[in-house]
Amino acid sequence: MFISSGENVRLPCNNALSLSDCNSTTWIYGISPHSAVAELIKLGIKKKNTGSHERLSLGSDCSLNIKNVPKEDYGFYTCRQFVNDKQQGNDERVYLHVLHVSPSSSSSSSSSSSSSSSQTEISPGRSVTLSCQLYSYSGFSCDDLVRFEGLQLSWVNQTGVDLKTDSRYQILFSSDHCIITLTTTLLNEDDNREWRCQLTLRNQLKTSVRYTVKYSGTRGMDDAHVFISSGENVRLPCNNVLSLSDCNSTTWIYSRFRHSAAAELIFSGIKNKVTESHERLSLGSDCSLNITNVPKEDSGSYSCRQYVNDKQQGTDARVYLHVLHGLQLLWVNQTGVDLKTDSRYQILFSSNRCIITLTTTLLNEDDNRELRCQLTLRNQLKTSIRYTVKYSAQDDSTTAVIPVHITNSQDTSTINTPETKGTSSLSFSHRSSGQEELVSLSFTQSDDSHSSDLDQSW
Repeated sequence: MFISSGENVRLPCNNALSLSDCNSTTWIYGISPHSAVAELIKLGIKKKNTGSHERLSLGSDCSLNIKNVPKEDYGFYTCRQFVNDKQQGNDERVYLHVLHVSPSSSSSSSSSSSSSSSQTEISPGRSVTLSCQLYSYSGFSCDDLVRFEGLQLSWVNQTGVDLKTDSRYQILFSSDHCIITLTTTLLNEDDNREWRCQLTLRNQLKTSVRYTVKYSGTRGMDDAHVFISSGENVRLPCNNVLSLSDCNSTTWIYSRFRHSAAAELIFSGIKNKVTESHERLSLGSDCSLNITNVPKEDSGSYSCRQYVNDKQQGTDARVYLHVLHGLQLLWVNQTGVDLKTDSRYQILFSSNRCIITLTTTLLNEDDNRELRCQLTLRNQLKTSIRYTVKYSAQDDSTTAVIPVHITNSQDTSTINTPETKGTSSLSFSHRSSGQEELVSLSFTQSDDSHSSDLDQSW
C-alpha cells in the first residue's frame, strides 16, 4: 500500500474471525525482516506503550486506522487472530510504503514537511532542492520495484506536466535509495507555486506529495527592489497595509523616472482605468499590486500609500521594479560556468548604460548551444534569460544564416532571423571561409530611474 506522509490510512484485516467484535484480533508491526516487532493492538485493545498509539484505532471490520502517517511508519503490519491464546489460521500482512518530501535551501528560515502539503519560507533568487523519497520495508528493493512493478517517481507542476521537460529544473533519480530530487533557482512568481512528487505503478497513479513555495512575509518599511525579466508576471508587496479585510484605504502610485510626474494606478482600492497598463493590473487579497506580462517600460518606483478620511496614514511603502531586458552581470554556459573564464568569448560590461555584451566566433558544435545572461545582487541570483544558437538548414551555395531564439524562463518561441529591436541588438559578420560566423550579443537593463543608486549598492 502506497501513501504520502501526513495522510490517513486504513490497513485491511482480511482474516478477522468475527465482524461483531475484534476481541481475537492482534496487530503487529515490524520495519525489517530481522528487527524486533511491536504489538500495536492486542486482542482488540490498543497498546498504550507505543509511540504511535494516539494515532491508532480499530475499524468496525478490525482494520487498523492510522492518522497523520509520518515517514517513520513505513514497514509491515500483520493482522493475527487468537482464540484461547492459540493462533488461528495464517497471518494477513500489509506492507506500507510512505512517500515523503523534504526541502533544502540555503535561505530557508523554517520548514514543515511532515504533512502531505509541505511548506517552507524561502526567498526568490536562491536555489532550493526538494528530495522526494519512498520509504519501504527493507525486504523490498527499489530496483526490483522499478524493474518488475513498473514503479516511477516524477516531479510535475500544478497541471500535471512533467518538470523534466523544462530546462529550468534539474531532476535526478536514484534507485539505490528510491529518491528523486528537484533543484531550481526560485523566481519572484514562484510564490505560492505548487510542485507535486508523484508515484505511479504500471502508469497508474498511486500517491503524490504536494510542495508549496511560500515566501517570507513583510520585512518592515525598508524600500524593496524587485528584479524580473520582461514578459514575466510580478507581485509588488504593500508592507504598510492597514487592514487585510479590504483594501479601501490603499492607493498605488507609479513614477517612471526620479523626477517625473506620478500616476495613480489604484485609488482607494479601485483601479484607475485611464492608465495604459490598467488591464494588466490587479490587487491581491493582501493589497499587493499584481502586474501581468511586464514590459521594460514598467520599470520605476511604485508606492503603496494608505489614506483614511482623505488623510495619509504613516509612510509610503516603496518598491523599485527593475525590468531586465536580457541584461545580467554574467554570461554563463549551460552548467553555470562564467564565460569570462573562457578566452573564446569576449565580454564587455558598461555600467553607464547597464549593458553587457558577449562576442564570439561560432563553431559547428555550437548548434543548439545555450548561453545564459544572469543578474546577481550581492551574490544572489535574481533572474536570467536564455539564448540558444540554432543553425538553419543550408546548401553548399549559400553562406550560413544563423537563426537565434531568445527566451525567458518560460518562453520557447524562435526568431528565425537576426534582428535589432528595442534595446537588444544582434550583429552578424562571417569570415572568409564562409563556414564560421561572428556573433555579438548585447543586452540592456531598463532601469533608467535608479541605476546610480544600484551602482552604489552593488
